[in-house]
This record gives sequence, C-alpha cells and structure tokens, in this order.
Amino acid sequence: MNKFYIFLFRAVLATVFAVIVSRLFFQDASFIKVAGLGAALLGFSYLFEHIRKKDQ
Repeated sequence: MNKFYIFLFRAVLATVFAVIVSRLFFQDASFIKVAGLGAALLGFSYLFEHIRKKDQ
C-alpha cells in the first residue's frame, strides 16, 4: 500500500470514530468540533506511528 492509501484509510477511520465518539459523549457538538476531533485522531495516529518507528 502506498502512503496515499494509508492516509485515506486513516482519514476515513478517524472520521468514523470522531462521529461515533461525538454522538456518544457530546450529543450537541457542532460540525467544527467533530472535524477537530477527527483531525486530532488522525494526528495521533501519525504521532504514534512516528514514536513506534523511532523506538525500533
């Protein structure tokens, strides 16, 4: 898999999880807050990958 498909897969998963988490815990969250949560989840996925690769 090339890097674009990995990014696309992670972005879709981050979006899905952001919507699920926001609907469970923040029922009246605006679109901006849900998008921010998705961006944070996507950023954390790349941060954790960087930390994992740095330790190897």
